[in-house]
Amino acid sequence: MKNFYINQKVNPKGLKENEYDAIIIGAGIGGLTCGCYLAKAGMKVLTIEQHYKPGGYCTSFKRKGFTFDAAAHSLGGLREGGPLRKIYNELGLDTKVEIIRFDPTNVVIFPEHKIHIRTDIDATISDLQENFKHEAENIEKFFKFIWNSEFANLYVQLKDKTFKDLLDMYFKNYQLKSILGVFLGNIGLPPSKVSALASAILYREFVIDGGYYPKSGMQAFSDAFAERFKEWGGEIVLGKKVEKIIVKNQSVKGVVIEGDNFIPSKIVISNCDATNTFLQLIGKEYLTAEFIRKINKFEISPSAFIVYLGLNKDYSKILKDRCGWWCFLSNNFNVEKVFSDLDRKDKPYSEDGFFCFFPSSHDSSLAPPDHEVILLLVPAKITDNNFWLENKHSLAVGLIKKAENFIPDLSNSIAVKEIATPLTLYRYTLNRNGASYGWASTPLQIDMNTMPPVTFIKGLYLVGHWVTQGIGLGGIATVAYCGKNVAKLITKSLN
Repeated sequence: MKNFYINQKVNPKGLKENEYDAIIIGAGIGGLTCGCYLAKAGMKVLTIEQHYKPGGYCTSFKRKGFTFDAAAHSLGGLREGGPLRKIYNELGLDTKVEIIRFDPTNVVIFPEHKIHIRTDIDATISDLQENFKHEAENIEKFFKFIWNSEFANLYVQLKDKTFKDLLDMYFKNYQLKSILGVFLGNIGLPPSKVSALASAILYREFVIDGGYYPKSGMQAFSDAFAERFKEWGGEIVLGKKVEKIIVKNQSVKGVVIEGDNFIPSKIVISNCDATNTFLQLIGKEYLTAEFIRKINKFEISPSAFIVYLGLNKDYSKILKDRCGWWCFLSNNFNVEKVFSDLDRKDKPYSEDGFFCFFPSSHDSSLAPPDHEVILLLVPAKITDNNFWLENKHSLAVGLIKKAENFIPDLSNSIAVKEIATPLTLYRYTLNRNGASYGWASTPLQIDMNTMPPVTFIKGLYLVGHWVTQGIGLGGIATVAYCGKNVAKLITKSLN
């Protein structure tokens, strides 16, 4: 047996040097959160991550003095008493990473409307009311319903509805409903398909309580979890892929990592793609035909096409309110079409608008002096691998030209350009087809019994955005909350 950076200190439980109370596959935020709580509880925990850095989609990379966030661009749920704030405080992350907040958090830009999402919910409501005066009363009712309702009330009223149903309950104006549907880009489905409950949670924890950013970039947030995990005795192996989860008599016995090295443990927590977990790491021989059909039938969320730009210009005196921009060139925006276009084999991406984020406007350390970092993103899918290999550069040029309608002289200000396609996101995370948010958050699929954290194999748990919690999928706060709950389930079962 090789040395896998195993902790050399004496284990009070009498475990052998290469044995663990729990092994976590994948160091995304869900896995890191779960690992921290387990290690804090005194368990000997090993986390194995195939990438060379922890964080999953919550990572950053550097190019020529610029720091780019790979996928996740900001945080939500960090108000006092919010789900992510509770975890942040309980794990003592305040000493590891500073959280800043920007205002406005988002701006939706149409030719005839510019809507600001503020850190003050009443200011957001007022901005929308100013643009849609005839819907003023309903706008306030809609936001106060989402913000003030107890979860049990939201669940009863929304669990079987779509977000379109919810919008139709409050509004008549098509353009207003389209604008409110824009933020579903953070969950990956159109209003007619996405769960109203999942959308309400997204609004509450990421739209209304959004705009938080970890100083030094998203990687700093993941690194804070990883450092705390190691301080509590946890161990992380980076750059190693788990090849197999060993099962005997329907109980896990440990994992095999690259090089046919077996590491024993009676608890394995998968923070990776659920399809890969069951069909490859476990193996079909341990699964029923019905389960295999079910997991192959589930709908997954879309991926993304991202262009990362390091600019040799500071736009602070040129552009106001540099935050998260949702940009559209036409007033006749159809949010349904944004997502239906992803199924086109010849153009599996959205052409009707794009998302733009300015991280260095909130943290100047992310770019050299008088320079700027910008991220451009559109939803996308993998339909044909060759499409992305052959077209990514021309698509990046087209997206930059489209962005130039909102950011003057952008093409002439580029010092660094990097591109990520759905293939890129798959390569670094092994999420099926580069899915951004795990399973699609439809009313049927968010049910807790769809893909629960406790599996039918003894000792095997799931964590992250491939777990259904009854509240929707995706987002840092949601997967961290899942990680905390799974740790609680494990420690409770052991006690």
